[in-house]
Amino acid sequence: MASGAGYRGTNRCFPLWEDFQQCFFSSQEKKRADCVPAAEDYLECLHHFKEISRVRAIQTVERDNYNKSKANGTDHKIISLSAPGGGGA
Repeated sequence: MASGAGYRGTNRCFPLWEDFQQCFFSSQEKKRADCVPAAEDYLECLHHFKEISRVRAIQTVERDNYNKSKANGTDHKIISLSAPGGGGA
């Protein structure tokens, strides 16, 4: 996986892996803490942890706003960005 060679060519995260590898092996004096941002970027590319947590937080706020507006009697629709035409819930 980290080699970058895949069935369809280079992996999308391979450039980030190279950056992390270059940081890690560049100097003997470097500490591991110096390469943490590069490692985080690579892991985010692979697993999307931060992106998923942001999406879940947004969905929670939207759901809460929908429930509050429904309780108040206003018609607030949740728009799905993935559905064609922006269908409501």
